[in-house]
Amino acid sequence: MAMDFGKFELVWVTNRRLSEDFFADVRRVAQSGKADKILLRESDLSGDEYENLACKTLEIIAECGSGTQLILHTHASVASRLGASELHLPFAKFMASGGESAINLRDLVKFDGVSSDKDEDPGICASNLTQKLKIGVSVHSLEQALSAQELGADYVVAGHIFDTPSHALERGRGLKFLREICESLSIKTYAIGGINFENLNEIKQACAAGAYMMRGFLS
Repeated sequence: MAMDFGKFELVWVTNRRLSEDFFADVRRVAQSGKADKILLRESDLSGDEYENLACKTLEIIAECGSGTQLILHTHASVASRLGASELHLPFAKFMASGGESAINLRDLVKFDGVSSDKDEDPGICASNLTQKLKIGVSVHSLEQALSAQELGADYVVAGHIFDTPSHALERGRGLKFLREICESLSIKTYAIGGINFENLNEIKQACAAGAYMMRGFLS
């Protein structure tokens, strides 16, 4: 039986290629109050480019007076410098990092290819290097989800659930797949892939803790 984690959360997954004006979309989503969190994905950017984008996104969220939280993706070194509290990792990177429940930013920054030595990289805050991050992990099977939980992930994001242009050559894994993961884990399971406000209730009925949407927030 799936656990009850309280409030169902909505997360906007960014893709600036879908936006005519990316920062205007950030402002609109933050002001709407519909998104509990924003996952700044943008996996094509270098570390410096990603950090600049993250800083601007945080500025806009602050200007809006929004309670929306920003989740960073992959770049642990950026999470260190910005004092982020949440980081999303692909399954392979999480496993390669060691995936320990006590993992901290010093471990992840080293894995990210950035020195954590204060003298070598003064841009990384020493206090941030010891903070615990909430770690989310992308999973595509029950086996991956169970492994992520065993190795200390705080939550998993399971997908893709429905057919989506982002994975045009693969069929969605479906609601049965989602429910199986939700019922097998004691940590939160979020759903991703082809989700919009029209099919959101199906995701809730599958006992997910929330949903990650990309195009759904832009339509």
